[in-house]
Amino acid sequence: MTASTPAARQLAKRAGAPRATASAGNLKGLGAGKGDFDTFRQMAPMSQRRAIADGFDAIIIERVARELLGVPVQSLLSALSLPSSTILRKIAKHDRLSQNESDRVARVLYILNLAIDLFEDSERAAAWMSRVNAELDGLKPIEVLDVQPGYDQVRDILSRAQFGVTA
Repeated sequence: MTASTPAARQLAKRAGAPRATASAGNLKGLGAGKGDFDTFRQMAPMSQRRAIADGFDAIIIERVARELLGVPVQSLLSALSLPSSTILRKIAKHDRLSQNESDRVARVLYILNLAIDLFEDSERAAAWMSRVNAELDGLKPIEVLDVQPGYDQVRDILSRAQFGVTA
């Protein structure tokens, strides 16, 4: 992954941008379009919820893995406890992810945005997500985002680091 990829540049934009007012219903297959990462980041929380409930385009898995995290697709699927054969079939058929599958991908996007805000660099943020963390019992942040308590812990680690609070 390089910071010069369009998706990485878009994801790295600061939160100062106004929130998009478009509803999730206007976004067909969120994740397939060039500006979708930034669009999702700027959406109001209830619009994000609707986009997740509608299901992201399955190709978002490949895009997040390759363009944002710089990891193999299989690594992301394993980390999020998503069934490889099902997801790869959905990607090949240009299907949408389920609400549960989309929610797991959204957690990665949320945490990656927080990490980019902290590190001010998309490559460093992606590297941090793939590095073992003692506060996560020796797991990588990406490996605990499959369930809500893991997501909450990673978000807490990033928030404390951003505000200089020690554990």
